[in-house]
Amino acid sequence: MNREFLVNIIFLVAINLLIKPFFIFAIDRNVQNLVGERAYGVYFSLVSFTVMFQIINDLGIQNFNSREIAQHRQLLDKYLSNIIILKLCLSVFYIFCVIVISFIFQYDIALFPLIFFLALNQILFSLLGYLRSNVAALGFYRMNSLLTVLDRLLLIIVCSVLIFIEPYRSNFEIMWFIHAQNATLFLTCIVAFFIVFKKVKTVKWAFNMPFFLSILRGSLPYALAIFLMTIYTRTDVVMMERMLSDGDRQAGIYASAYRLLDAVNMLGFLFAGLLLPMFSRMFKAGESVVPLLRFSFQVIMVAAVTLAAATWFHRADIMHLLYKEATSFSGDVLGILMFSFVAISGTYIYSTLLGANGSVRKMNRVFIIAIVLNIVLNFILIPYHKALGAAISTLTTQLFVMFGMIGLVKKELKKSQFKQNPKGSVTESGAWQEPDNKWIFQLVGFILSAFLINFIIKSSNFIENWVIQLGVSMFLSLVVAFVLGLLNYKKLEVILKENLNT
Repeated sequence: MNREFLVNIIFLVAINLLIKPFFIFAIDRNVQNLVGERAYGVYFSLVSFTVMFQIINDLGIQNFNSREIAQHRQLLDKYLSNIIILKLCLSVFYIFCVIVISFIFQYDIALFPLIFFLALNQILFSLLGYLRSNVAALGFYRMNSLLTVLDRLLLIIVCSVLIFIEPYRSNFEIMWFIHAQNATLFLTCIVAFFIVFKKVKTVKWAFNMPFFLSILRGSLPYALAIFLMTIYTRTDVVMMERMLSDGDRQAGIYASAYRLLDAVNMLGFLFAGLLLPMFSRMFKAGESVVPLLRFSFQVIMVAAVTLAAATWFHRADIMHLLYKEATSFSGDVLGILMFSFVAISGTYIYSTLLGANGSVRKMNRVFIIAIVLNIVLNFILIPYHKALGAAISTLTTQLFVMFGMIGLVKKELKKSQFKQNPKGSVTESGAWQEPDNKWIFQLVGFILSAFLINFIIKSSNFIENWVIQLGVSMFLSLVVAFVLGLLNYKKLEVILKENLNT
């Protein structure tokens, strides 16, 4: 089982690192270069707008279904038809909400076709997520991994024709990009549906209100957490586009910088996916989570700080390399957003532990405060600093959330200091351990070293090519992490062996 788990984790990470970054930089970036910052800014703002209400499509059903089918596969016959009907009802309500709120926000009537088809994308994405949860729960792990990238792979094929071949390239419109997403998501949903449907013995299509309500009662706390996180991460783009006279252009600048944050964010997302089952098993067994928590935090901090420091010192060069309309201003936006990745990475680790511990409601309180903080900061900063103000707001909010999650973990582990393990003996399994001076010195020393290395290499004339400078800086930063003991292969190997047992 350990071998199967590791093989699938490696396979999942590998195909995501191959397909998704290629889509982001080869396709999505070129779309922005073709249509321009303003048109792409409107598109990006509307994507954020439709994503803000995406939770109406799901309401935590995906997480609920994944857990139930994994434990009781015989329920698939009953759940599949009922949940698909429920999701269709939620989709209709979602479209209704998006259209009504679009009128309230006073969007131009000419934008309503874009809003409708972007909302359709969210419906298809939610349906695909539900179908994939069944595929994974049934044990088809590699098939599930393929489905995570199939829509992007199809989209790469379609868009490669549209953006690289004449006469499509010279006449390219943003609506083509949206329709390509509609088509590829729909095809992927069809593939996923037939994979799941092959395992169903009988299907009874019926509207079952008691069943719907029982599902929603169990899934709502998780749905609320997802909704709140979506609000404080997407509000800034919508506010910027609505508040500023050149909001579409500022949203485009923000989108061009955010694209790199989105690409590296995959690291934290996949890391959290690996840690969740580990933390869950350790809580159940009454084992100490602190060593794994600390080690995973320092590993992801090394990666995040290395990327953030290197990006900050080469922010303008990176933006000019990627975009025709890049400026030093857009480079500054990128630099600030990449610092947000450090905070987001820390949040991934600590929120995953809290989720495994069932502390979702307490997390939601932090998220609610984060929303208020984000909106207030946006109102203050966006009018004066535009896209840069939104980036500063994002950084501040993400730092608040990370420290909020750390505080919650500290409180929860102190509260449950002693736990009963399955063999009956009492252990200090959840005991919080205050960071020792050596560990703090290692982290602070690494952060200072990473910035000093980048400063020296950038300032000196020893290496002229900035791409080589960036690569050398990142390599030397990783070397320092190994020297300080933050990266330790033997420790990682021990933790994996101890925590991948089933």
